[in-house]
Amino acid sequence: MGNDAIVKNTMNYIVTIKQIDWIDQEAKEADVCFMLRDSLYWAFCHPCDFTEGEVCEVEIDMLEGEDSWETMFSVNTKRDMKILPFERGRCSYYCYGRIESICSVIADCGDLQFDLGNFTHDERVVGEYIYFFIDRMDIKRSIRV
Repeated sequence: MGNDAIVKNTMNYIVTIKQIDWIDQEAKEADVCFMLRDSLYWAFCHPCDFTEGEVCEVEIDMLEGEDSWETMFSVNTKRDMKILPFERGRCSYYCYGRIESICSVIADCGDLQFDLGNFTHDERVVGEYIYFFIDRMDIKRSIRV
């Protein structure tokens, strides 16, 4: 792997599975509603092996929407750290957060942290408030090795 290889950190959380809406039960594809702290989120899952009511450790990842550098660093003027539903789909979200580290870039959005990859090595962005959107949040059972 070269220096520019994309290596993402896995973000693990303890959640309660609240609802499973099967897209294709035979293929084990579903939208899963989960509770983290006091917030409910929807995420796509494949393969889905959760049961409703289960408390479990999960990995949260996402497919990030495309925004410009200028948009990412100029929209969050209120210094918010929150995640809001995005009208594109129930697994899509607007995210407002703060950059916690680089190499990989980690954004803290309150309830959840996201690995945004290695798009910068500029240490001056640490502590900056940002905005981005998630096209699809993904969830899967955490597997500890």
